[in-house]
Amino acid sequence: MPIAIFENLGDDPLTFTIEPRDDTYEVPPLARIGVRYTLRAGAEDRTSASYADRSISFWCDAKMVEVEIVHPGAFDRLLWALCVKHGCCGSFIDGQDRQVTDYLPTSGIVTAGQFADLAVKAENYAEGESASRERSRPRLAALFREHMGSESVPAENLVRNLANPFAGPAPA
Repeated sequence: MPIAIFENLGDDPLTFTIEPRDDTYEVPPLARIGVRYTLRAGAEDRTSASYADRSISFWCDAKMVEVEIVHPGAFDRLLWALCVKHGCCGSFIDGQDRQVTDYLPTSGIVTAGQFADLAVKAENYAEGESASRERSRPRLAALFREHMGSESVPAENLVRNLANPFAGPAPA
């Protein structure tokens, strides 16, 4: 069974419509929507998608259609805001692309302050930029608290939801 996957990388919900059925779904920011479908016997796959501002129309004249939406986790939303809204996307350090996720511990408790320090470390500020670095720490700690809902969380909670729709076994 073919699966088509679309991702909403925007700040606002996206309207997703399956034509000609006129089935409509709201896809939250950073979520992925998958459409799994079964073609009629002897039919060719003639699916297509058209994109407009905050909407996708997916043509899928199939015998059977299933839809699954994978929602982002709090950490996904935190990383998106950190990079897209606050410009802390990481940097190139010692020949390697580095992001805050490269410095996170795998166990223990991570505080908002520690997260802010690691985000600043990933930015690799130059020596002369210490004032900039210090000003960003409280803002980044507040961002952590806003998205994670706490001053501290277990390191195990700081993982991205990279699951795709229909990632499990297909039904028989």
